[in-house]
Amino acid sequence: MTHPSPLPQVLGLLRDQGLVGAQTPWRLLKSVETPGEERKVYLLSPLQGPALIVKHMPALAEATFATLDQTYRTLAAALPAEGGNRMAPLVHVDAAARVMVFTHESGLTAHARLEAAEISLDSRAEVIRAMGAWLRQLHDGGGVEAPREVSFDGGDILRRTRRLAREVRAGQRAVAQPKRFLGLCAFVHQVLEAAQGARCIEGLRHGDPHGRNFIFAKDALVAIDPIPRGVGPVAWDIARLTTRLVYSLGPTAEAGSTEGLARLAPQDWEALATGYGQDWRSDPVLKAFLCRQALADWSLLPAERSARSAAQQRRLERVVGLVAQLRGQGPQA
Repeated sequence: MTHPSPLPQVLGLLRDQGLVGAQTPWRLLKSVETPGEERKVYLLSPLQGPALIVKHMPALAEATFATLDQTYRTLAAALPAEGGNRMAPLVHVDAAARVMVFTHESGLTAHARLEAAEISLDSRAEVIRAMGAWLRQLHDGGGVEAPREVSFDGGDILRRTRRLAREVRAGQRAVAQPKRFLGLCAFVHQVLEAAQGARCIEGLRHGDPHGRNFIFAKDALVAIDPIPRGVGPVAWDIARLTTRLVYSLGPTAEAGSTEGLARLAPQDWEALATGYGQDWRSDPVLKAFLCRQALADWSLLPAERSARSAAQQRRLERVVGLVAQLRGQGPQA
């Protein structure tokens, strides 16, 4: 079901609050309408005052919207607005209409800068370092949620992996290249066994850190669109960022570049380590989450080649390559 846009009502509300004037130019930036999601994003350009981003998510359940709202507020509290790493400023929420309004952050996304770096117009290392530093500051909690050390328990990942494997073997779930997919499921068991009980840091997480969710504004690196994952293993964020870099970008342009863990170049891992303050390559928990992410990404792709878009086919090839590299290294990090 397509819901009517509440933009006229939102404009009226924002006028009442003095955020926009009587005549406010706007345009639709993004529209997503799928069986599981409906979302529209608008850019408002008041003649006076900052530009605004309006997100309308009418199909979102009330509780889910409330959790998303709280996630933005928690992450913003952990990353002070005056700092060099922060969230996009949230200026208004209308829970009944499922609307969020943010200050528009002007600047290049990390993805755009990384694309420029592929033709030597920017520094890939600088961008990855900055994203690593942003994540570390969030994971440290900013006084909102102090990180804690626990022993890793891969039980949830193991149960999900077994369920996927059973469904594929029984013909209840179709996946691309099923024999290779089942090979990944078997490898996940080995990786989880190697990681069980390992040191695991839990803290605040963004949930979906990737190049398009980071904006290099004038005075800060600003993040948008978190997924409400709450407190948990911060290795999830590192795995998410790593896989998205591998899926979207080619090898580094630097001479002597070679393939590193999960097919991310050593130079990229070193840049991430410099920004984050930790080299993740030997962390068994990260390897478990890399496998978990690859498993999830693979299972969501259309099973038939004819049903996959060019972008989906490219992602499949890179997921398969990432998995092959991890398996070649063995279950130990």
